[in-house]
Amino acid sequence: MLKSLRKHVGEGWLSHFRFTLRSKLIAFSVLLVTLIMADVTYFFTIRQLRDKRSAFELQMKRIAENIATMNLLDRENWSDYQDYISRLMDFNDDIVYIAIYDERNWLRAHTLNTDLVETDRSGPLSRRVQADMVRQLDSGSIAEESREDLRVQKVNIQSGDRVLGSVHVGFSLIEINNELRSRVMRNIGMAILLILLYSVISVFLSRRLTRPLERLSQAMASISKGHLDQKVEVENRDEIGQLANTFNHMVEGLRERDIIEKLGRDLSQSFRLERMANLVQNRLSEAIGAERARLFLRQQKQEGAFYEIVTGNGVDTRNKRLELDGQSRGYLENQTDGFFLQSAPQPVRNRLKDLRIDSHELIIPMLIKKQLFGVLVFCMKQDTRKLDESQRHFASILASQAAMALENALLYDELREQERVKRELEIAREVQHKLLPRAMPHLPGFEFDGVCQSALEVGGDYFDFFHIQPGKLGIVIADVSGKGTSASFYMAEIKGMMSTLVTVYESPKKLLEELNKRLCMSLDRKMFATMIYGVLDVTSRSFAFVRAGHNSLLHISESGDCALLTPSGIGLGLDDSDIFAETLDESVISINKGDNLLFFTDGITESMNHNREEFGEDRLLNIIRSNGASNALSLREKIFGEIETFVNGAKQHDDLTMVVVHCAG
Repeated sequence: MLKSLRKHVGEGWLSHFRFTLRSKLIAFSVLLVTLIMADVTYFFTIRQLRDKRSAFELQMKRIAENIATMNLLDRENWSDYQDYISRLMDFNDDIVYIAIYDERNWLRAHTLNTDLVETDRSGPLSRRVQADMVRQLDSGSIAEESREDLRVQKVNIQSGDRVLGSVHVGFSLIEINNELRSRVMRNIGMAILLILLYSVISVFLSRRLTRPLERLSQAMASISKGHLDQKVEVENRDEIGQLANTFNHMVEGLRERDIIEKLGRDLSQSFRLERMANLVQNRLSEAIGAERARLFLRQQKQEGAFYEIVTGNGVDTRNKRLELDGQSRGYLENQTDGFFLQSAPQPVRNRLKDLRIDSHELIIPMLIKKQLFGVLVFCMKQDTRKLDESQRHFASILASQAAMALENALLYDELREQERVKRELEIAREVQHKLLPRAMPHLPGFEFDGVCQSALEVGGDYFDFFHIQPGKLGIVIADVSGKGTSASFYMAEIKGMMSTLVTVYESPKKLLEELNKRLCMSLDRKMFATMIYGVLDVTSRSFAFVRAGHNSLLHISESGDCALLTPSGIGLGLDDSDIFAETLDESVISINKGDNLLFFTDGITESMNHNREEFGEDRLLNIIRSNGASNALSLREKIFGEIETFVNGAKQHDDLTMVVVHCAG
């Protein structure tokens, strides 16, 4: 438990201790100097003096060997030894004593260097006292602090295999040891001085080296907090300078990425063209350091025409048209990274001069699918009129992103307009359907069925029934020329006129003559209508009708015989003179039991399949002949079923309208 606690305490202390690069450099310098001085002390002081001491010891050993090889013991004359070693002592100041022992280890000769031995006695020492001191020194009975200063070399005196005695030479290492201590202390002092000197130098150098790194570290810390406006000044051209350049490029890339992401988020928050145009101009100007930007977008319905979007008070004003010929558009489409106007060819400058574009302004083409969608013109500040290639490339990336967003905004406007028109057409279709009969009329002995299918949301076909008098029913089918909303509007107008005129005119011919007059005053000269209108008399079982340029009326007997009734008459609204009345004939036919009357518009016979082949009048007549005795609903369903099979899903361009009258009894 105690060890675990100590470990955690140590880790907590280390976690608060910061090993900076500067401290590491200083510590490394101190360690390096210490190791160098340690090596110098070892190799040039300790090792050198150790070798000197070994050489001195070897010298003392040779002296002892020389004494041992005198061969004087054969005469047993120890005084000769005494004389020799006494003289020898005079020439070797470092010898402390020389002692010669016989084979019984008795001291036979000795000499002592009293200058190297400290004694408590004053005056010369007697031979006996010297002998005692030699024995004491030779036995090692000396002060502890003097043991390192005294060494002894011992050599046996031999004659063959016989040991006759031994020679002991004691010598002093005081001078060598003192020199060693002196030089070691001097090296230590030099080491301390060098450590201090190198510490100061390393502090200066480390500060010079780590200051750019510290700036990089601080800048990176700021970047981690979201501050991307950091830039490190490059002071050196070494690896640290390269690192600073790389860091600046990295920060620039992060800043550009952040600008792109923010622009994308802002552009995705709205599809209103004026707001997005204002956003593009402001954000891109800020991103590349321009004072302002002008935006020109392609005009959809006119090739080479561009208009400037000027935003203000939430409303975009489209003016100042820019006309570009093929050569100018080709040049702009090839300058994907933009260009300054002064570097453009003269024809391009001529095209842009009417827009009051300065020669130092930057022009960025906005391309979509390699085609010119728009042009951004930046009024550059004085200090940013020379953008490098990477900056212009970044501006082109922003312009491409803006072009896609603006195109989406235009598509959204078109889609919104289409949705609005579609909704209005749906409303018009609902209104048009309400103009058609909601239910088929009920008259004794007759069945009725009618249907109108518009090729578009709304159409110009029309049919209706009018109860004129008891036992009399007005039947009308009409086809207004043209398609879509204009035809539907005229159809609604005809519906209103017919509702009024049937109460005034009993004769079908008189009614159409009046209707033609009114339509000539209201219809566009390019518009007209065809119609069949007649009155069915239930009592007499007769049908009086007129045809104003419409398809024939089919009279089908119970046996399947079919008669195409085509009295003369021109379309409504074509002529406001007497020609219309003169050409209009009124016919009366009798209707027998089982007979059918078929009213239809040209959309029935002109229905086309995928091979552009029309359904035709012959197919219609064949169906009628095969189903002549069918009631109104069955006959209408049979005809529409055959048409649907024939066209097989092909898109139709005309309305399909049909009315069937069946005489049941």
